[in-house]
Amino acid sequence: MLVSHRRISRVSRLFGAALLVALPVAAACGSRTSPLNDDVPDSAAPAVACHADLDCAKFGDLCSPVICNPFGRCEDAPQVDCDDHDVCTTDSCDGKTGACAHLSRTPDNDKDGHHAPLPGHRPADSGACGDDCDDTNGAAFPGNSEICDGVDNDCNGVVDDGQRYVPLDPSIDAVRVSGEIAPADTGDLAWGTTGYLAGYTGEPSGKIHFYTSVLDAAGTKTVPEATLSKATADSVGGVVGWTGSEFGLSWSDRRDSWETYFVLVDEKGNKLGPDTLISDEDGEWSLNTSLVWTGFEWIVGWQDMRDIGPDFTLYARRVDAKGKPVAAAVALDDDQGENVALAVGLGSIGATWVHTEGKSHSIWFRSFDRNLKPLGPKLELTKLPNGGQNPTIVWNRDSYAIAWDDRDGALHAVYGALVGEKGELVVPTHALTESPKFSRYPSLRPLGDRFLLVWSDTKDGNLGYELYSKMLDQKLGPLDVERRITHAQGDSIGPATAFGPKGDVGIIFRDDRTKASHIYFTRLVCAAGPG
Repeated sequence: MLVSHRRISRVSRLFGAALLVALPVAAACGSRTSPLNDDVPDSAAPAVACHADLDCAKFGDLCSPVICNPFGRCEDAPQVDCDDHDVCTTDSCDGKTGACAHLSRTPDNDKDGHHAPLPGHRPADSGACGDDCDDTNGAAFPGNSEICDGVDNDCNGVVDDGQRYVPLDPSIDAVRVSGEIAPADTGDLAWGTTGYLAGYTGEPSGKIHFYTSVLDAAGTKTVPEATLSKATADSVGGVVGWTGSEFGLSWSDRRDSWETYFVLVDEKGNKLGPDTLISDEDGEWSLNTSLVWTGFEWIVGWQDMRDIGPDFTLYARRVDAKGKPVAAAVALDDDQGENVALAVGLGSIGATWVHTEGKSHSIWFRSFDRNLKPLGPKLELTKLPNGGQNPTIVWNRDSYAIAWDDRDGALHAVYGALVGEKGELVVPTHALTESPKFSRYPSLRPLGDRFLLVWSDTKDGNLGYELYSKMLDQKLGPLDVERRITHAQGDSIGPATAFGPKGDVGIIFRDDRTKASHIYFTRLVCAAGPG
C-alpha cells in the first residue's frame, strides 16, 4: 500500500516536528525509497495496520474495544470493567453490546426471589450468598408467614411450628393408584407445585415396568398412568425428586442390560429430554436406585456387581440440572453393599446402606463432599445380635437421621440414630417403635425441631401389616403416641412419604386388600399441638 502525502500531512499536523525527526532523510531525485513519494511500491513502504477502527482484527468486541491510532496501528482501548466487587455474583460482559451482567452464584429454582445458600453455609450466614432455606418451594423464604403446609415458610429452621400430623378419619378409605398393573410395588413420591408425582413398579402380563402417576392433593389421578421406560424392556425401582421447577426420576431397566437411567419430567409427567444412562455401561445388574437434589445438581446412587461380583457394591454419580452426567461414577465403598439411601446435608452427602454377610444384615453410614469424596470413615450403626434392613436417611438441621428395621434381633422394632456430617455418632442407636411384634419399612420426614416417622406394623391384632405414624423429638425420642393410619384387611407395607399442600403428608404404599398387590394413596393432615 502507498502512503499518500495527504495522510502524512494530516499526521504531521497532529504531531509536528517529532514525526519529521522520525522520518528518514529523502534520497536523491528519482529514488524509489522516499516515503513521501506516491509512486513507492508496497514492498518498500512502512507497514500500516489500519485506516479505521474496523480494520482491526478485534473490532466489534465492545467489552475489549480497539482503535486505529494516528500511526495506523491497532491498539487496545480501555476495557469495560464489570467487577461489582460482590463475591456472590459471577460478572461478565456482552461483547456485542458492552453491557455488564452480574449473575448470582446460587440458584433461585423456585422463583420466589430468594437464592439458595452455597454448599456448607446456612441460609443468610456471612458468605452464604443466599437466604432461602428451601429453594424447592416458593412458599419458603425469610419474612413469610408460617402456615401448616409441610414447609418452613419463615425460614426459622422449623417446619409447621408446633404442629403434628394425624391420620384421616378411618371412614375415609385410601385411593387406589396403580390401575390394572398388579402385582405392583412402591417406588417413591414427591410434591411439585400443583400435584404429586408417584413412581412405582407394576408387572402386567409378566412384564415388569416402572410407572408414574400424577395425583392431586387427595390422591386422584389427574394424568393417566404411564411408563417412562421402553415398552419392550423390563424396568424396576424408581425414585423421584423435585428441584422447585421440575421432577427428576431414576430407575433401572434392561433395554441392553440392567443399567441405571435418569430423566427430567414436567409436572404433567412429560419427559423434558431423553433417558440418560448413568451407570456407564460398565455395570452388571445395576439396581435399587436412590436420588437427591442438592440445590445445584442431582446425585444418583445404585448398587451393581462391576468390581466385586457376584456381590453388589455401591456407586453414585453427579448429574447436572439439565440431566447430563457431570463426572464418572464413583464407588462409595469397596465392600459389599445394597439398598443405598442418600440425603443432602449442609455441605455433604450422607449415604446409608445394608451390608449382608451370610444371614447377617448390618447398617452402615458414610458422608461425602459434593464431589463424592469421603469426609470421614464409615460407621456401623448395628451390632450383633441385632441387624438391619430397609434404611432411610434425612438431614435435619445439623445431623443425619437414619432409620431401619431389625429382623435379626429379639425386638423386631424400627431403630434409628443421629450422625454428624463427618460420621461422628450424635445420638446412639435405639428403638423408635414400641411394637411387641414386627415394625418394618420406616420413612422419615424432617421438621427441624422434630421428625415424623411412618412405618408398617403388625400390632393391635391386625390381620396383616398396617401403616402407623408417630412424632419424634430432635433426638429421635417419642413426642406422640403411635397412631394407626390404614384399616383395610390385608398387608399395607412399604410407605413412601412426601410433604404436600396445606400441611398434608402424602403416602403411597403397597396393599393386597383385593388379594392382588396394588399401590394406594392416603395422607396425614396437619393438627395443632404436640400431644
